[in-house]
Amino acid sequence: MTLGIAGLVTAYVLIALLLLSINLYSNWSWRVKAGAIIITTAFYIISYISFPPLLGWPTMQKLPERFKLIAVHVEQPDKTSGDEGNIYLWVTRIDDLTSYGAPRAYKLPYSDMLHEAVIKANAKLKKDIPQLGELTEGSMEADMQDTSKAGVSTKNPIEFYDLPDPLFPEK
Repeated sequence: MTLGIAGLVTAYVLIALLLLSINLYSNWSWRVKAGAIIITTAFYIISYISFPPLLGWPTMQKLPERFKLIAVHVEQPDKTSGDEGNIYLWVTRIDDLTSYGAPRAYKLPYSDMLHEAVIKANAKLKKDIPQLGELTEGSMEADMQDTSKAGVSTKNPIEFYDLPDPLFPEK
């Protein structure tokens, strides 16, 4: 049973009412009361910031070194609104070619080279050819920074390959 947003808001209101009643009817010094209010407010802000990753929003963390590509979504830059664009990948981590991790969504900054590679990989996915992604040499963050400085990157931070057929154990 999940209560969702309504349950979360109700819990926050009850905590705030409890804090208010303690502050109104206790003989504690004003410093203790102010400290309780500040700590509670910090808790509200921290939990508000912490919930989106738990709700399935894409993460900005580094991609796994090797992954199976499941889906792609590209938002191209828009000069009229000033949006720099993003590339969203839904991937599963690959430890070896026979086992996969749980799927996870990743948000990457837009670059022309990455966009081109992702579109090619997505076309193969639509033809039911599974795609293996690997980070190229160097960190992805460094490659993305190179694209913003020079305007054109000479090296794609991710390479995509056709995933080989799974190896089945002999009977």
